[in-house]
Parts: sequence; C-alpha cells; structure tokens
Amino acid sequence: MSIKIKFLVITSLLLLLSSATIFWINRTSFLDDKRSYLYSSALERIQDATEVINGGSNKVMERLQTALLFFDGAVFSPQIKTAAQQQGWGNIQIYRTIEGNATFLDALSESPSLPAAQLQYLQKMPEGKVQTDVNLDRPENMIVYYRKGDLLIYGQLTFEGLKDANQKNTLGFWHPQKKQWKVPVGLANVSEAHGPITAQLTGQGSSVREIQLNGNDYLVSYTWIPQLQAYMFQVFDKGQIYSVLQQTMNKTLLASALIIVLGLIATFFSVDSLTQSISALAGGMSLFASTGQSKPIQLKTNDEVGRMAKVFNSMLEKIQGLLRQTEEKARMEAELETAKEVQTVLLPKPKVDTDHFTLKGFYQPASECGGDLWFHFNDDKRLFVFIADATGHGVPAALITAAARSVLSLSMAENMWDPSKVLSMMNQVLCDLAKGEKMMTAFAALYDREAGTLTYSNASHDFPMISPLPPEGKKIKKNDLVFLTDANSKRLGESRESQFHTATVPLMPGGVFFAYTDGLIDAVNGTGTAYGERAVIKTAVDCTNRGSSKSLHDIMQKQIVEYIENQEQPDDITFLGLYIKQT
Repeated sequence: MSIKIKFLVITSLLLLLSSATIFWINRTSFLDDKRSYLYSSALERIQDATEVINGGSNKVMERLQTALLFFDGAVFSPQIKTAAQQQGWGNIQIYRTIEGNATFLDALSESPSLPAAQLQYLQKMPEGKVQTDVNLDRPENMIVYYRKGDLLIYGQLTFEGLKDANQKNTLGFWHPQKKQWKVPVGLANVSEAHGPITAQLTGQGSSVREIQLNGNDYLVSYTWIPQLQAYMFQVFDKGQIYSVLQQTMNKTLLASALIIVLGLIATFFSVDSLTQSISALAGGMSLFASTGQSKPIQLKTNDEVGRMAKVFNSMLEKIQGLLRQTEEKARMEAELETAKEVQTVLLPKPKVDTDHFTLKGFYQPASECGGDLWFHFNDDKRLFVFIADATGHGVPAALITAAARSVLSLSMAENMWDPSKVLSMMNQVLCDLAKGEKMMTAFAALYDREAGTLTYSNASHDFPMISPLPPEGKKIKKNDLVFLTDANSKRLGESRESQFHTATVPLMPGGVFFAYTDGLIDAVNGTGTAYGERAVIKTAVDCTNRGSSKSLHDIMQKQIVEYIENQEQPDDITFLGLYIKQT
C-alpha cells in the first residue's frame, strides 16, 4: 500500500472517529444551548412587541404636546385642528376649572361632553401628572388624562401601537384592574389556562416562566406595559418545539453518517480536493485583488486551507462592512446638510432696508446645525428684533431654536409686540419641551419710530449696545456706548416661574443698535486666540468716530470672517446691526 493510500485511510478513519465522538459529546450541550436560546428568543419577541407599543405611546404624547403648543389658553388654532383631522389624531378636549366647576373651552373635533365622573377624576389629579388608559376590547384608542394648572385635558387619541400588537394573534393581554383577558389564538381550553398563566404574571418587569396546562409543558414570556397598566404575554408549547428539535437531530445524524460514508469512498478515489480548495482560495483572492469584489469562499475542509478561507471570508466581511459604513456616513452627512438647509429657511432675510432704518444679520453655525437664532418683523411704525443662543450646538440645540422660531411666528400672527410677553410665552414652551435639560439666552426689543425709543427685555443674553451719533466735530469713547443691562432675567427654559420685564432707552436717528451671541467674542483664529469683547467695542467706537456707523455690521462681518479664516469654531456666531437713518 502506498504512502498516499495509507495517509488517506488514516485520515478517513480519524475523521470518522472524531466526528462521531464530537457529535455524541456535544449532544447534551446542544440541547442545553437550545433551551437557553428558546428562553432568550421568547423574551426578545415580547420585548419587540413592547417596543411597538412604546413607540405608539410616545407618538400619542407627542401629538398631545403639539396640540397644547397651539392652544392659546382659550381655543386651539385652526391649523392644528385641520392637521389633527387630516392625520387622524383623534380628539382632545380642554376644560377650565373655576371654583370647583369645570367649563368646556375647546376640542380638536366635535365630540360629546365628558361624563361628570371623568371630569371629577381630572379635577382630583395632581398638577402636571399624566394618566393613560386603554380598553383591550377597543385597542385603537388611548385615553389620556392631564391637568395643567386650572386646565383639565382629556384626550382620546389614535393608538396604533396597541392596535398593531393586538392584531398579532400570538400575543395575549391581561389587565389586572379591569379583569380584561385576551388569549392568544391556538391556546387550548381558555378557562383552564387563565389561572395558571395569570398566576405567573407578577412584578413590573419582564421574564419567562414554565407552566403546565393539561399535562403539557409551556413557556410563558411576559412583560408589564405601564402605559396600558396591563401585562402582555406569549405562550410556547415546549413539546412541539423539542419534537421538531429531536427530529432535526435525527435527520442530522443520518445526514452526517451518509456524508462520512460518501466522503470515505470519495477520498480513496480522489485527492484533488486539496488542490481544488487551494485553487478556489487563490481564485477568490485574485478576483478581489483585481476588481475589489468577491463572494465568500465556501470550503468544507477543516484543514489549514479551510482556515485560510475562513480568515479570507472574515477579512472580506470586515472590508465590505467598512464600505457599508462609509456609505452610511455619507448618507448621514447628506441628511445633516439637508437639516442645515431647512434650519436656514427658518432665518429671515439677512438685510431689511426701509426709508427709516437698515437691519442686517449674520449667522454662521459651528456645525451642520446651529443653536443660534435671530428674527424680526415690522410694520410702518414699529420694528421687533430678536436674537437668542441655545445651550450647545448641533441637532439638539437646533431643535430648541426651531421651537423658539415657532413661538415667534405665533407672536407675529397674534400681533404681539411686547418683548417681555414674547419671552414669557417662549419660556413656557421651552420649559414644557426641554424639561430643564436645554435652555436658551435671548434678547427681544421693540423699536418705536415715532417715539425714537427702544423697549427691550433680556433673558441672560450678552448685553447689546447702542452707539449714538456723536456731536458735530467730536468723537466718542468707550464710555459713551450705551449697554442695555437692565430688564435682565433668567434663561428661557430654566424656570416656569421666571418673570420678564422691560426697559426703555432712546434710539435716535444716526444711532446704531448692535446685538450678538457669545460665539462672536469666543471666535478663535489659527493660534486659538479668542476675538474678545474688547475687539467688538473697539470696532463700534472706531466706526462711529469715522462717520461710518451705518456700516458697523458690514465692517464687523468682514473682520470676523478674516479673523477666523477656515478654523473650526467652538460655538455658533450670530450678530445683527440696526441703523436708524437720518431724515
């Protein structure tokens, strides 16, 4: 017998012996692993359904918050009513309680008044608490009870999350307080199953338990859903699952035996498999080297060539994963660029020029989305200006500025010119949305052309300044600049009880009002040196003394652009200049 044949025979016998030994040794471990998998899989399925319900609940609360944002204290705006009806939100009713009596104010859609019992329940609720409720027999709606000051809010909103989960016949529900019970389809003898299953549903977490029904073993995976005040569960028949497993193992054993026999026969007549494996591996590598594309190499051998193929497949998978990550990063950058364009639309035109004044604004975010905001609106006699800086920058700060921008739009629509009232309303909105986690400094001012005055209110923002027209033949100094330091209050979103006041100063023809965010003084050049407040004041004084006060904004913009060049900035840069023309 040749060495080749001996090698083939010994290799074949070792393969047969090792395969059989490994199969029987790992049989018990395989069964245990399967059992662990069943437990984790059962828990994962119920948690997936929980995420669907949580998503639906979050959507309900978002709609409630959006509707309250467009409630002015007496009625909903027509826009939110139209949006709610078109999008199928459901209904929200608002009552005001006065001396123990509840008076209906408005609703998103026509609906019957609440029964007295529900109104009394609302009146007894603690301030600011939100209570939700559902009916498992009508899972398409979520009931929301909410008391806010003297307002009683009742919502019956579309709840897609529970409706979708309820349509999955494999899921069951148990509401302990209402004694409502929904049984998964296929569960035998519902009356006998009720007691054993509900006895396992305890605590307010998630778990998997074993029970017996009619002599059969079952797995019950469950979780507590706080929005429903109910348990959601799923039942698995262990006998059926392990029956399939046993059949699979038997088939696998037979298939393995057949493959080994065929392999023994083939091994005696061919030793080309080794060279074929090497050829396949080399071909895959060559294809990847020339085109950058390749498929995983499928080799059944467990020798060095097989391990090389696995290493190649692993490398190929990682490289393809990096390529996918690169594509995903490019997609995210494109989406952030789109968000930047959308935020830019929220800003006003950078220049307004009338017969009486010129207003210019400058805005440069530190990242794709910024946290600064400036805005204005005017009529023939008045001009309202606003500038603000949300904490941080990027997407979270951009969301805060978007909320503030919506309040400004509402103020303009409601013909609200009082700076303190605008800041107060915006403070309430940010307190509701950001919950004290995000805040904003802001400065609002009203210029009255006929009176020649500027009335302002400040929410901890950097103090703006007024550069007056110098007397004929004289120059001004730093002390001649008027810094608007009065009427200062807390940041927006810091406290719901914050009070905002106003102060009034003269703003005569030839004068310049200049406001900015701290990103201007914190701007850095290539050496990391900050631009500083001193440079801002010096530029204002120099422009006034050169008789170029009306160009203060343009000169400041030119200087800051040249100063920062292409350096990445620590914060958004925003400033505006208002020049009162001389008639």
